Amino acid sequence: MSLPENLLKPIVSEIFTGLIWKIKINDETGLLAIESRDSELKMVSFSVLNFQTGKINFKELSYQEAWNLSLEYLSKDNLLIKGYEDQTSPESKGIISVDAANGAVLWSKFNISLNQTGQSAIQVYDPRIMPRRYFWIDQFTSGPVDPPLSTLPEIKVRLAQPDPYFKLPDWINHGELIGEISALVHNDLTILSFHEVFNKFMQQRLIVYQEDSILLDDILISGIQKLQPEAFFIQKNHLFYIRNKRQLLSYSV
Repeated sequence: MSLPENLLKPIVSEIFTGLIWKIKINDETGLLAIESRDSELKMVSFSVLNFQTGKINFKELSYQEAWNLSLEYLSKDNLLIKGYEDQTSPESKGIISVDAANGAVLWSKFNISLNQTGQSAIQVYDPRIMPRRYFWIDQFTSGPVDPPLSTLPEIKVRLAQPDPYFKLPDWINHGELIGEISALVHNDLTILSFHEVFNKFMQQRLIVYQEDSILLDDILISGIQKLQPEAFFIQKNHLFYIRNKRQLLSYSV
């Protein structure tokens, strides 16, 4: 079968030291930010890449707070990292604004907490003051600004959904199936993932096919004893999935 030149073309294949914990995408620029966590070292790191070109802006940078940080938002120019009191508390404390091009800290404040994000501005509050008093600051400079006139556009990501009625074609060889199959149809491609028994354990597998031809067949994780969450998603004609919890892969679809 002859495929279009840009169909199922590999774009990203990056392995991270920590587990891939969270992903944020900016549609406008094609940037993708990753939070990865190493529970043994108690280190959280952040990375930014361009999923349209595969270019890595920066990879696995850590900041002054080693563990109690979480990726919150990615704009076309910066990412916002939210701090927490400690790993057992959901209470926000502190914000770091990072340049999306190189990972440099634009500013950091640990006496305010993040409430919500807007166009080029964020709403914050001082957690020491009750009742809470919200105000807006510029996300690039931290200076006070008026409330934004518009809200953030919705990022439309297509997630794989379990389909209890989906049946694998007879010509796809597989082990004993466990759980439901997740499937999407995109640009005449069928993309699916499922769990099967292999060597007395389970493995999670991803397959992309068109008509009766398999174009991609990959093992996402093997030797597992419980079902894994959603395996892949599509954003702007790009297929994303994670292999072994540490490797991010993407293909144009």
